Amino acid sequence: TVIKPYLRNELFEGIVGKSEYIKLYTEDFIDTSNIVLISIHDPDSQKFNDDMVSRFQDSIQVQFWDIEETIGKYEIISDEIAEELREFINKNKDRRFFIHCHAGQSRSAGVGMAVECIVKYNGNKYDYSIGGGDITSHNRYSPNMVVYDKIIGGWMFRELIEMYCCCCSTQQQQDAVVLKLQSMKFWMA
Repeated sequence: TVIKPYLRNELFEGIVGKSEYIKLYTEDFIDTSNIVLISIHDPDSQKFNDDMVSRFQDSIQVQFWDIEETIGKYEIISDEIAEELREFINKNKDRRFFIHCHAGQSRSAGVGMAVECIVKYNGNKYDYSIGGGDITSHNRYSPNMVVYDKIIGGWMFRELIEMYCCCCSTQQQQDAVVLKLQSMKFWMA
């Protein structure tokens, strides 16, 4: 396995492909103190067993295809997985991230963009687009923008709900706000 230059900075221990991850992990090249792992697999492949993720401070393993629109049985990242990733990132904002997918270029880069946006810009897509991040300027990566949008989109929608629902005293009023946002395409059903 040849390890191509990959992003490593104060936020990321690395964003790499699966074979690179295996080489780095098994040869103890990764200092796992204060580092969390986001492990992305194809739905038709197995997740790692516990001994391949156990040294990290925390880890999440998810499965979704590297596509930007649903094609037959191949579906884009689900809202549920995007929410799991968003919660994991938010829970671990004070740690460094190690992210891998199969090739280490698209899905992992899309998740990495979400990490940058959430950690550095509190989930504000506009501020992130103005301030930028290291992933978009790195020549190794071609981020899956649907992955990024789904993770950040849910963050923004939750913020909207909290903002509008804080004034609602009953569940009925909160449900009405959600229905209104759904009709305005501000909420993913």
